[in-house]
Amino acid sequence: MALQVEIIKNPGETITLQVNDRDTSSALPILKGYPVKISSNYCIAVGDTEPVITAPMLGIAAADSTETASVDGTVDVTTVIPGQTVLRAKATTAANMDTAAELAAFIGNTVNFDRTGSTSYTFTVDENEATDPNVNGLLIVGGDIDKGTIDFMVKGYAYEGTSSY
Repeated sequence: MALQVEIIKNPGETITLQVNDRDTSSALPILKGYPVKISSNYCIAVGDTEPVITAPMLGIAAADSTETASVDGTVDVTTVIPGQTVLRAKATTAANMDTAAELAAFIGNTVNFDRTGSTSYTFTVDENEATDPNVNGLLIVGGDIDKGTIDFMVKGYAYEGTSSY
């Protein structure tokens, strides 16, 4: 299976973070390629319609997390560098950008992830979301109309660079 979100240019450092046990957190395991953030001192997957100013992201899981139902674990995360790291993910609706003109109309828009799933998450970039440069954290910089992928950066205000990790 292809990664959910992959870093294609200028990754940051890879760090190891704590992940809360699943009984306490009620969260799904973090899988390689998931975008992640810090919440209550633990690493978790970003939510649907994130990252935003109030829920910034930190990076992309470089490996699957190691927590169990009852024991905390860790996850390796490759951080992003706002305005430098370029990431790639599938578009939420590839048909919205299957021509060069349609893709060009999305470049420069600020959008978020669309997260779906109940037993594991699927992350796509919601290319058709209303662009709001004062809130939404992903800046579309390109894509591939044949593969249905979007290339994007994380905006500075939507980066969790001030977290203690």
